Order: sequence, then structure tokens, then C-alpha cells
Amino acid sequence: MVTFSNFRTLDPETADLAHELVENAGRQRSSFMSFISLWMGFNGWMESVTGADHDAAMITAIAENRRATDAYERLMHDDDFQRRVLAFSQLWPVLNVRDVRQKLGRDAFWAQERDELFDRCRREGVKMQPLGWTQGDVPTWPQLLRVIYCVRCNLFHGAKSPQHGRDRDLVRRSDRILRLFIERSGCFEWTD
Repeated sequence: MVTFSNFRTLDPETADLAHELVENAGRQRSSFMSFISLWMGFNGWMESVTGADHDAAMITAIAENRRATDAYERLMHDDDFQRRVLAFSQLWPVLNVRDVRQKLGRDAFWAQERDELFDRCRREGVKMQPLGWTQGDVPTWPQLLRVIYCVRCNLFHGAKSPQHGRDRDLVRRSDRILRLFIERSGCFEWTD
């Protein structure tokens, strides 16, 4: 169960830290550092409002939450936000790099062309996000949040590089869209 008021009743220093992480994200030199800071603030907020013990439970609770879904759907009527989400979805699906390495080997990303790699990943059942989505679909809130989380996991586990154009685009777009969602939805200020 999600209780948004939990965030407002945190120790003030803890809540301030989450706000500061989000605010400081925009002052970082790279989108990689910005996204890391932004995610840490968002993750703190999610942990507080969901009370979940691990990321997967937090993501599921927020992805399935009606208020978060409604906020996302309202934002999708904003041309700028919608354009960014649809452009981001052109880079999907996003592979779970840990699963690629386990099932296909550590050199899979360098040994094959992108289309060949994705075909092989599908045959081998490699985890990827989003589930149930096809090119051209309008992303749902759960799909968007799970893709951003997948980008976060790949980045935090050392599998994204600023030198790789696709990686840079995935992180930059995740950063910008999550920031817009936090700012425009006002989710850190929600109460029950």
C-alpha cells in the first residue's frame, strides 16, 4: 500500500536530503551524475511512501498506483512531456545487462550487431523492459517507470558508458523524463 503522507512525516533532514538530491541533479556536469543524484532522491521518496524493503517492490507499488498513473496520463497531454516519452520509447526495449552477460557472455555487446544481439536475446529469454510493448505503442506509466529503472540498474552496475551514444541517450532521456515527472506532478508534496 502506498501512503504518500509518509514522506511528509519523515525526519526533516531525511526529507530535505531527498529534495536536495533532486535539486542538485540539475547542477551536475553530466547526465550520468545527474541521473544518479535524481534517482537517489526519487528512490528515497519511493521507499518512504511504499514502506517496501527492496527496489522491485517499490517500483511495483508506484507503477501500479492510481495517483501516479493519473499524474503520468495528465502529463502525457503536455506536448513537451509526451514528445520526450515517445522519443525515449524509440530506444526500447532496454536489455538487462546482467542477464545478457549471464546468458550470452560478457562480450555479447561487442561480438554482434544490435539487431542480431536483440534477436539472440529474445531466443535466449534475456530479460528486457518494457514487457508487453511493441514499437509504436504509447508507453504506459508502468512501462516507462520500469524502463527507467532498468536504465538505472544497468548504470549502477557498471554497464552504461558516456562514450556509447545509445547509453548516453538512454541515461539522458531517463534523467530528463524522471525530472519532469517529479517537478510537474509535484509527487514529493502529495498527501493522502
